[in-house]
Amino acid sequence: MNFFLKIVLLSFSILISCSSNPKVDISNEQNKLIEKLNHGKELFNKGKYIKSMDEFNYILLNDRGSEIAVDARYYQGETHFELKQYDEAIASYEKFLHYTLNQEKVEYITYKICQCYFNLSTTHSRDQTNNNFAFLKLQLFIDEFPTSAYFEESEDLISILRSRKAEKVYETGRLYLKLKQFDSAIIYFNDVINNYYDTKSADESRISIIFFYLLQDKINDANLYYNDNEDRFSKIEKQVEAELLLINYSKSSNWIKNKIRLYK
Repeated sequence: MNFFLKIVLLSFSILISCSSNPKVDISNEQNKLIEKLNHGKELFNKGKYIKSMDEFNYILLNDRGSEIAVDARYYQGETHFELKQYDEAIASYEKFLHYTLNQEKVEYITYKICQCYFNLSTTHSRDQTNNNFAFLKLQLFIDEFPTSAYFEESEDLISILRSRKAEKVYETGRLYLKLKQFDSAIIYFNDVINNYYDTKSADESRISIIFFYLLQDKINDANLYYNDNEDRFSKIEKQVEAELLLINYSKSSNWIKNKIRLYK
């Protein structure tokens, strides 16, 4: 019986010890996480992004639900962005948005997500999926934050994306022109003029339509088109280029040079 009593007392002592130690452990762990967050910020501000990432990742692995972890998630996203790891930055930013109530940061991070998608978008010569998605995200941002400090920057990015898209459509038209698939070519050139009228590809498309008529020996149609669109060129040098294209058509040596534009 005495032996049993000793066992009970020993067990009770262990329970008391276990119940009190976590408080100490939790406090120590919180202090450690705060130190790591501050150290991570310091490294980030010095541009030591990979080292700072280790600190933020440690916090997120050990304490996902605290305010410290929310800050760590924010800096994790910023670090990925600086390292040009845009897919990873988007993932971190979106997780941060789930937990923050700071509206100023919500606006900022939403814009940074748009920047990530913009940076992931491709040039006109490649698939346009990322380009189109970046355009959509930026348009949604402008709709959601019409008075944002990042409004003009967003519009500038949209303008670049529109130019890329216009160039892609224009180059498709040129491809059909090379293949002498004239009906398809004219559809793409008109698409650029109607939907991307504020891009440089619009002037190029007008010149290509004149060229399109000349390739088929439709000189009257080419002249009529030029006369109807002479004042619509946004750049005077492009209007002059179109005019010279018509003038040189009657000169065989110059026309051969003009045809080289098919393969530029």
